[in-house]
Amino acid sequence: MTLLELSLRSVVRGKRVIAVVLLPVLVGFVAVMLAVTAGASDRSDAYATLGGELLVLVLALVGLVLGVNAFGDERDEGTLGLLLATTVPRPRIVLTKYAAAFAVTWIACLPATLGCLWLATATDLSFGTAVWSLLLTSLLAAAAYSAVFVLLSLVLRRAILVGLAYLVLWEGLLAGATTAFRNLSVGAYASRVAAAPWDDPPFDVADVAVGVAAVVLVLVTVATVAAAAWRLPRAHV
Repeated sequence: MTLLELSLRSVVRGKRVIAVVLLPVLVGFVAVMLAVTAGASDRSDAYATLGGELLVLVLALVGLVLGVNAFGDERDEGTLGLLLATTVPRPRIVLTKYAAAFAVTWIACLPATLGCLWLATATDLSFGTAVWSLLLTSLLAAAAYSAVFVLLSLVLRRAILVGLAYLVLWEGLLAGATTAFRNLSVGAYASRVAAAPWDDPPFDVADVAVGVAAVVLVLVTVATVAAAAWRLPRAHV
């Protein structure tokens, strides 16, 4: 069995994975139902909520569970030491684990992304802008959150709890209260990309241009994957 196959199995293990991947399905279903049944103004408001805010939250939650699974279960079961005893280069291990977490996160969130795209067709916003902003948001947010939580799984044993605390306290409460905290939030930059169809976004976003927000998410991804590659040989097994 290849390293990628082992990584994919590690990422999708556990009952919590089944629960969390149902969230994008639910969001996608609600988006489609609103596109079909809601009035014109209500559809625009619904898209702002689902495509602008809730999609980013779903990507974060799915990225948390799958990203932590990349190394978390191996640490808990004591098999991480066996992996480190192989001749596989450490950066390759991290990149493979990260690639598995990112790919599964993005694919798992496709129902929510596609449902929001359907809803976008029923609004008076620019459909073309909505398409590229949603797709770019899903790719960049999945990439950044997966990287952050893969690193967290190498640093802490209770990575799920710490990750939830970060999402609730930092991104949910503090980032929603002040611009200073918002500009230090992964979710705020992802929401900025998702807010591209609006001149004045109807939800909280980072105080930067869309292009800058995209670059920040790429830099966060690269930096945290590099940090995970540095941390792996030093992780407590």
